Amino acid sequence: MKMQMIALALFGVVVFHGEVSSHCQMPCGVYHDDMVFDEVDQYVETMYKGVSVLKNSAFVTLKERQDFIRWVMEKEKESDKVAELITKYFLQQKIKPGEVDTQKKLLAAHNLLFLLVGIKQNCSLEEVEGFSNDWDRFKLMFHREGYECQMEKIKMKKNEGALKSSSEWLKVSGGNSPGHDHQHNDHDHHDHHHDD
Repeated sequence: MKMQMIALALFGVVVFHGEVSSHCQMPCGVYHDDMVFDEVDQYVETMYKGVSVLKNSAFVTLKERQDFIRWVMEKEKESDKVAELITKYFLQQKIKPGEVDTQKKLLAAHNLLFLLVGIKQNCSLEEVEGFSNDWDRFKLMFHREGYECQMEKIKMKKNEGALKSSSEWLKVSGGNSPGHDHQHNDHDHHDHHHDD
């Protein structure tokens, strides 16, 4: 009996602790706002193209019919993917209960989900434009002053290293870039071309 009580107490602590401290639908640090923003921005671009193709299709040739069907399927699939992303990333993770702007963010997220259904059900650039405009406003709700993505810092450092190597090369080579193995006194009047 004593063992059962201890086991029950441990189970209660684990369950209770899990409910209180868990906050991420996706593992912390795996996703960041800019990556999610880029993914949805790409969706908007894809929908502009897809809806344009669908609206302009003569639907006469076999290829036109096949392209039409593929774009409809792509529109469905990508709209569902973005709806899932908004649900998992924003509704289940980013929008926290009890914050000052929670209600505003919830309404905006719900509106985006509603607009996605409109994009799926219709073939309208206006629907895509409406989603795009609301999406741009939604993104601003999550802007954090001073936020720096760790991956961007790594890329910047790598690029700075490449630029430094490039400038060191120019010093050693007398000002010539790689692949440019001779000097010019007058760049305005040379009569040959470079492949770079």
